Amino acid sequence: MKKLILFDLDGTLVYTGSAGRTALNKAIKKLYGKEPKYEHSLISGCTDTQNFASVYKLIKGKKPSKAEIKKINDTYLELLPQEVAKSVKQKNYKFVPGIKKLLAALSKEKNIVIGLGTGNIKRGAEIKLEPSGLLKYFVCGGYGEDAHDRADMLKAAVKRAEKTCKTKFTPDQVYIVGDTHHDVLAAKACGFHSAAITCGFGDMKQLQRAAAELQIKNFNDIQTFYVWLGLNTDPKGVKRGIYISPASAIEHVFFSRTGIDEDRLKMLKIKKYEDLPSGTIM
Repeated sequence: MKKLILFDLDGTLVYTGSAGRTALNKAIKKLYGKEPKYEHSLISGCTDTQNFASVYKLIKGKKPSKAEIKKINDTYLELLPQEVAKSVKQKNYKFVPGIKKLLAALSKEKNIVIGLGTGNIKRGAEIKLEPSGLLKYFVCGGYGEDAHDRADMLKAAVKRAEKTCKTKFTPDQVYIVGDTHHDVLAAKACGFHSAAITCGFGDMKQLQRAAAELQIKNFNDIQTFYVWLGLNTDPKGVKRGIYISPASAIEHVFFSRTGIDEDRLKMLKIKKYEDLPSGTIM
């Protein structure tokens, strides 16, 4: 049985030294004469189409038309290559620890299909990944132009994977890997498995609250990642609380460092983040 793994990009595969944010800010200034001021949390984990609309609204005080979104998109893509090149030159472009080794290992697994599940528009994703040499591992993807909503973007990625691989993926065969609570919640909304790394751009409290099936610092521990995927059995000595072995994509027992966390177990049945009772998880 094949399994599909969809990786987020920024903070999950590479750090681009804020090349995307810089290119977007410059695009907005070029088009509208004013550089936007905002916290990174406004755009972290969102699709590019969401980010274009959010930053436009900061400047203009209203929602953008489709024509305005296209103008921002095109100008952003004109400026992004030079910002990525600048990050590489200044040595601000870096790999997330362990990702190169993990992707190389996964690519040798005959029943594993690797794809992208990123909010970046497709060409933007390609530009960001070109210096890394990682593009060769991804056979398909879902991108920011596919949908405004992240969950719909992931569904688009699955459909492409099915077409490319000529096979059907049930929700329990799809694994989402990201660094923010947006990745986790989008996965849950689709009934997919979810994993989060904590060395990216996600807020730790929001990640804890979202309760991914697997939560690890980075990809250096391939063994634990393989256990989550069901490629390896639980090895003796893996620390309790690092991962969970889910019974299904959206309902499982979460073992925390002090035992079963009942609040999280209840929370896993709630798909919408805004529906969670405040203060019950932390």
